[in-house]
Amino acid sequence: MGLGTGLMKSLMFVFNGIVWVLGLVLFVVGIVVLVEGENWNEIIDGKTVPVSVLLIIVGLVIAIVGFLGCFGAMKQNSGMLLVYAIVLGVVILVQLVAGILAFIYSDEAGVFAREGMQKGLRDYGLSKSLSDGVDWVQTNFECCGVDDHQDWTKTSVAYYWVAMLGHRNDVPDSCCVDFRSGCGDDRATSGFNLWEQDCYRAVYDAVMDRGMIMGLLGVGVVVIELVAMLLSYKIRELTNEEVKKEKKRQERKSKRYANPYET
Repeated sequence: MGLGTGLMKSLMFVFNGIVWVLGLVLFVVGIVVLVEGENWNEIIDGKTVPVSVLLIIVGLVIAIVGFLGCFGAMKQNSGMLLVYAIVLGVVILVQLVAGILAFIYSDEAGVFAREGMQKGLRDYGLSKSLSDGVDWVQTNFECCGVDDHQDWTKTSVAYYWVAMLGHRNDVPDSCCVDFRSGCGDDRATSGFNLWEQDCYRAVYDAVMDRGMIMGLLGVGVVVIELVAMLLSYKIRELTNEEVKKEKKRQERKSKRYANPYET
């Protein structure tokens, strides 16, 4: 093995190790998004499910590809390195397409946030899963109502809560800073000790922040994958050259044995 090939192999081990770790990170992030999304999927119509599933699948594929790349470089298997580079190239294209689509439709995050919270407030108290989702959002994002806590007094916004359950001056307990049973009774007008932030902005900011983190992580993964793919091509090229040189040496050696007087 030549010095150049050895250096390339070392670099490929390093970059594929990073690719493998980042693949596992994407896999874990996908699981976290899937689990966390169960709390508010009812509100946003399960929009987090396809995102989380995509992250899990891509993370697994990247981790497996990173391992195969290290194995191919170690064995200096030209065919395996070629397959590795092709698969990695396809993964990169999928990531780029997903990133571009996410950027194009990023403005719809605000629409999902508003429509989801409006649906949640409209049917709050009618559907347990929907009510639990609204409570989870208000508690974890420290917010109250779609635009403010007064939404809970409007039949046009919180219809079932106001018109059917008769909570004309109440807010759910999840709106309270000092959360306890019954803490939201008679607080809608005064707004005393209620979360001041509106849930539309809280949900929108949370979606955009998570999207930014995943976007930056995705860019880092793509850059490292590109370097790893180029290294695999270079190692394959150097490996083929070494095989040709070794073949020529063996041919010359065979000729010398066949004709020992040949110089």
